[in-house]
Amino acid sequence: MKDMFAKTLRFAAVGAVAGGLMASAAVAEIYKVTSIAPGMSPFVVNTAISKVVNTKVDGVEFQVRATGAATKHMVDAGMGKVDFLFGSPTINWLMVNNIGPFKDMAAAPELEKGVGMIFSYQMGPYHYVTRADSGIMTLDDMKGKTVFFGPPGGAAKNVVTTNVKAATGLTPEDMNLVEFGYDAAIQAFQDDKVDVIVLPTNSPSPSIQQFSLTKEIRLLDVPIEKLSINPATGGTVNEIAAGTYGENQMNESSIRTHGAIVNFSAGMHVDEEVVYQVTKAIWENLSDIHEAAAWMPNTITKEDGLALIASRLHPGAERYYREAGWDIPEPVVFTKGN
Repeated sequence: MKDMFAKTLRFAAVGAVAGGLMASAAVAEIYKVTSIAPGMSPFVVNTAISKVVNTKVDGVEFQVRATGAATKHMVDAGMGKVDFLFGSPTINWLMVNNIGPFKDMAAAPELEKGVGMIFSYQMGPYHYVTRADSGIMTLDDMKGKTVFFGPPGGAAKNVVTTNVKAATGLTPEDMNLVEFGYDAAIQAFQDDKVDVIVLPTNSPSPSIQQFSLTKEIRLLDVPIEKLSINPATGGTVNEIAAGTYGENQMNESSIRTHGAIVNFSAGMHVDEEVVYQVTKAIWENLSDIHEAAAWMPNTITKEDGLALIASRLHPGAERYYREAGWDIPEPVVFTKGN
C-alpha cells in the first residue's frame, strides 16, 4: 500500500512538472511574420531575425510565412492580420497615392498608417539575368521575349516595368510578361521556360548561384542615366562585379543596375512592449543575425539601420532607439501627389 502511494506521488510530481512545462510553452504568443520567397534577401533577413527572437525574447514566437507579394503583406499588416513583415518605402508611396496594385483600393492610404518601421536595410541590386545563349545582350533585346519582372501585384514588378520603359521604351505589350510568384519564376528560368528573370536580392544570391551551376548566364547592364532613381522611395544605384557567380557568368566587366532600401516592419496593432523587446533583441544579437549569409554583415548595420524611415517608426522601435541614444532622422512622409 505504501509503495502504491509512493508511486502515485511520483506520477503526480511528474505530471505537475510536465504540466508546468506545457504551461510555460503555452505562454509564448505566436506572431505572424511574412516575407517573399526563400532565397531572396528579405526571407533570409526575416528568418535570421525569427531565430534570434525565438531564442532571446521570452513569451514571443515568430512564425515565418513566405507566400504572396509584399504589397499584400502591407495591406494585411494594416488590417491587423500580419504582425511583422518585409516592407518597402515604395509600397508606402503606392498605397498613399492609390497607384499600381492599390489603384482601386480606396482604403489603401488609411491602411498604410497601420504599419510602423523597425529598421531599414539594402535589399540588394536588381539582377537582370538571361542565359548566355539566349541572344539577349542588352535590355532592348527583350522585345518579343518571355520575361519575368516580379509577382503580379507586387511592387518589384511596378519598379522593373517602369525602369525598363525608361531605359528602352519597351512596355509589357512588347514582351511576353509572365505572371508568377518568385518560386515558380525561379523554377521556370531553371527549366529554360523564361528568357529573362529579374530578381531583387543581395549578391551572391543562392538562386542565381544555382542557375550558374547548370548553365552559362549573363547579367544585363541597366543604363542608369536613363532612369529616375528616387532616394525618397528607397531607390539606389548598384553594381554587380564580373565573376560574382563564377566562371559561368559571361560578363567581362561589372554591370550597373538599380537597387532598393527596404525595411523590417510591424503592424501598429502589435503591442509596443513586444516591438521594443524584438528591436532590442535584433541589435543586441546582431552577430547571430550576420551568420545567416555572407552579405549580411554589410547589409544590416547600426550605421544604416535608420538610413530611411518610411512614413513612421513603430512606437516600440522608437522607444528602443531613444533609450539606446540613437540619432533618429525625420521620417520620409508620403502625401498624395508626391
